[in-house]
Amino acid sequence: MDCEQNNTTMFAEERKGKIIELINNRGKIVVPELCDIFGVSASTIRNDLRDLENEHLLTRTHGGAISNTKTSRELLPATKESKMLNQKRSIAREALQLIEDGDTIAITSGTTSGELIKLLPQRKNLTVVLNDIHFASWLEENTDYTIFILGGFVRNKYHSIISPIKSELLGRLNIDKAFVSCNGVTLRNGVTTPNLDNALGIQQVLTSSCEIYVLSDSSKIGTVTFAKISDLQSITALITDDGIEKEDVDSFQSVTNVIVASSQSHDDSDKESQPCDSY
Repeated sequence: MDCEQNNTTMFAEERKGKIIELINNRGKIVVPELCDIFGVSASTIRNDLRDLENEHLLTRTHGGAISNTKTSRELLPATKESKMLNQKRSIAREALQLIEDGDTIAITSGTTSGELIKLLPQRKNLTVVLNDIHFASWLEENTDYTIFILGGFVRNKYHSIISPIKSELLGRLNIDKAFVSCNGVTLRNGVTTPNLDNALGIQQVLTSSCEIYVLSDSSKIGTVTFAKISDLQSITALITDDGIEKEDVDSFQSVTNVIVASSQSHDDSDKESQPCDSY
């Protein structure tokens, strides 16, 4: 019996050490992802986080924890693609249900947006406005849609186009629905991204859009980055996954709609509809 208790204690300490390593490398992590990594319950992870916070090794947040030693920074797309992948795919499926044949839509650069791009061939006769060169190339090869790509400078290693000059094209377009990826969402600071030029470009897209949907996996809830894209009051709905805390859902619903996608169910037909896994 003593030996069994000893092994359990050792495993818990090893798990906590790995949690600290993960958080220090990433800056932030959420409870559902830690549950997947370690194969334990959410209550076990929350107890671990509480113990580590008491030791001043991390700071707990709604739904997860952040590092005490690193500020949040923007990861490269290749680094972010595998993080929260099931949640991002679930969010993309919910977003697809809002798109109808014949719509004019805008989709901004981001890994969650990338999952939505791969589902778009399930719709017909779309007009798509993009600020991402990889998205445009993929859609050009796999669909017959009308594609508008915004002009400006390519943001190196991020595939997106930014411009300090107001887009004449956007001033002439009426966009039915815009789907916006981001790096942080809070009630007070709204929807944020680390790059100011990127935020200003997205704001131009939003001014031409009748409906605005923010795509944010739950790891970004409670995070604030440098530049504001929009207040939550100005968007049509936030689409997130079921890792979001109930208190966050309640607070966000006081100012906008919240659509919570289930990350547990996966439709194999969605995977079959994706001709490739990357761009």
